[in-house]
Amino acid sequence: MGAEVKMVSVVVQAYNSSDTIVYTLESIKAQTYPCIELIISDDLSTDNTLEVASEWIKENQGALYAMKLVTTRSNTGIAGSNNRALKAAAGVYIEFVAADDYMMPDAIQQYVDYCESNTDVIPISRVKLFSDGACDLASVQQYCNRCYEYARLDRKEQYGELLVQNWIVAPAASFYPVEVLHRLKGFDEAYRWMEDYPLNLKLMHKGYSFGFIDQELIGYRISSGSITGSKMDLLKQTEARLFFRERLWYMIGAGLGWEAVKQSRSWIKIVMAGNRK
Repeated sequence: MGAEVKMVSVVVQAYNSSDTIVYTLESIKAQTYPCIELIISDDLSTDNTLEVASEWIKENQGALYAMKLVTTRSNTGIAGSNNRALKAAAGVYIEFVAADDYMMPDAIQQYVDYCESNTDVIPISRVKLFSDGACDLASVQQYCNRCYEYARLDRKEQYGELLVQNWIVAPAASFYPVEVLHRLKGFDEAYRWMEDYPLNLKLMHKGYSFGFIDQELIGYRISSGSITGSKMDLLKQTEARLFFRERLWYMIGAGLGWEAVKQSRSWIKIVMAGNRK
């Protein structure tokens, strides 16, 4: 490894991913970037994900600079799984990708080139939507296009928009300096059902901004299965917790007090509905 080539840690977020993880791993192996540390972080899968991942590592020794398999004795959600991987990471940069998505061959090279030229800016790329079932990809694409417009805004506009709503297209589309994540103490495990939004709010609150790479670097799977009512309730309760613990105060500090008051009404209703269950 040349001294000028910085190691990148690519984290594969695995949970019951035995049917899809090999495709994800093969896309990482196919990267043009020469110095990649692979970290598979399994969140206590109940299928044979660990066996499939272990066999792939065994069969592909030497294909990447380093390979690690991180396991746990208890299921913690994505935030906890990411933190375990972050603790094990030796790279200068880090990418988190789900074990059912994939990376374009030049993704890591594009991300590194961007970060090396743009200090304190977190890159966001386009994603290529795909599905193995019947999904309304057109409506999802409309949301993605709005997210790309967000990434082109200046920092002040980005911060205001992100306080009102999450406009980061997908967790895997972002790419982070490891030092920055350590400085922010990683992902907040209080938000079990939402790992990226709290982190990105904290990034902006600390003075970082987002930048746009106008290329599809990540293949992002849209599941054909709908989110169950119970999971949607958990997501809403999690976002309500985020609002009252952090977003509310960030909004007031950013001069969005009236917007904070308006949103408070709806989030109070969600909290009360959750308390009645």
